[in-house]
Order: sequence, then structure tokens, then C-alpha cells
Amino acid sequence: MAKRRDLGQRYLAQHPGGVTVPYDRAVMSTALVAETAAARAEAIALAKDKEFQHKSDSLHYLVMGNEFAQDSASMRLMTSPLIMAPIVRYCGMLPVLFNMFVTRAYQNEMLDNSAHHFHLDPEDTISFKIFVHLTDVDEDCGPFHALPASLTQKVLDGVGYRGVSKVTDEDVSRLVGWDSVVRVTGPAGTVAFVDTTRCMHFGGRPRKAGKPIRDMLVAQYLLPTSGLFPINDDHKHPNFLPTLKASGDETWDALIGATLT
Repeated sequence: MAKRRDLGQRYLAQHPGGVTVPYDRAVMSTALVAETAAARAEAIALAKDKEFQHKSDSLHYLVMGNEFAQDSASMRLMTSPLIMAPIVRYCGMLPVLFNMFVTRAYQNEMLDNSAHHFHLDPEDTISFKIFVHLTDVDEDCGPFHALPASLTQKVLDGVGYRGVSKVTDEDVSRLVGWDSVVRVTGPAGTVAFVDTTRCMHFGGRPRKAGKPIRDMLVAQYLLPTSGLFPINDDHKHPNFLPTLKASGDETWDALIGATLT
């Protein structure tokens, strides 16, 4: 962890500026239409005519991490200072780029015990995800919703959340007010920066009739403390991005999890 903090400090010294995600909020969105254009075009091409490679109750996964080449536009975006600097600043160290995929919100009905409802991701106590709209998204397209971290804690305390209890829209509205929820809407190229392990969130609810299907390019960043990494050194952690190869550069090798995990 100390080595990752040092790498993070050196990274930010080389790449100052960019957006900042406040730690007490742990969520923000911004329009990066031009900056994400090449990655979006690539992701859309990879997803073209595919049904799904994997699915959950609320999402189809059209493109998986093994389909993104190391020199792909999507990989260049997700390892660029535009994306990385805010995450390094938020985490206080260099994270591991753990996974990347393209999702489609396909359901036509609300499902209980699914990502259609407020929940926390279980991977760690701190992590990060980047969500890039591949389609225009408005309030009727099942947009991603997230509650800032400080308000999430108020809701968790208020409902006695233990990871399995259901948190309803009404609970959130009653405890912190619905206007506190960040709703990520906007044109293709809108990007959400969010710690999904600290911010309660949901997305992919059924769209209204006539509205386009919501597709997203998503990248996941974890710290070595995540439960998805092995505790026993004799076991290798899951490698969802097998195209990423170590180069001997200490920052790159740590970023892809080849070292310091």
C-alpha cells in the first residue's frame, strides 16, 4: 500500500489538474463527449449484433474485458490521466484496473432483489467505477442513480443496512430527500465517476415506451485490499483483462495488477 501511495503521488505530480471527485460525495458526472468519442465508437462496434456474453437480472454484458486489446481506444481512455488522475487523487494511491465491459439495460420490468434498487457493491470499503454513456440518456431511459457517500451513511444507519436488507426509494426520500440523489443523464459521452462501494446506487430500470436502450462502457478499479484479490499468495486473482501485459514500467505494471497485489 505504501508503494502504491508513492506511485500515486508521483503520478499526480506528472499529471496535475483534471476533475476532482470530493471524498464526502464520492460521485460526480461530467460531459466528455469529444474525449470519449473514439472509445465509444470502438465499444459500439464491438457490441454490434451481439446478444450478450453474460447477464445479470438487470443487465446484459455485451462485451467482456478479454475483448479489449491493450492498444484499444477504450483501454487508452481508461488508463489516461483524464480518467486516472481523479481516481488516484480520490483513492490516495494508484489503483488496479480490474475489469472493463459494455452493458445494456434490457429489462422491461422492475425486478426485486436486483440492481434496479438501491444497493452497495461488496468488493471493498473503497473502490471506483467509470460509466460512459454510449447512448443518450434522459430521465425516461433508466439512468444511473447514486447517493453521495455521506448521505449514504445516513441511510445505512437509518435502515440498519447489513448488505442484504432492501433499501427503497421511499427510505432514501424520507431520510435524506430525493433531491440528494445524483441522476446521471445526458448525451452519449456523459461520464459518471463513482465509488460504488460507498455510494448506494441503482440503474437500468425499465425505460419508457419509445425510449432508446441504455448502453454503457464501464471500467472498474480496485485496491489490493479488495476481497476479489487473493489472501493466499499461492492463488492468482481473477484476470478479467488478459490482453494487458506487463512492460517493466512500474506504474503500468502496478496499474494492471501485475505487481503490488
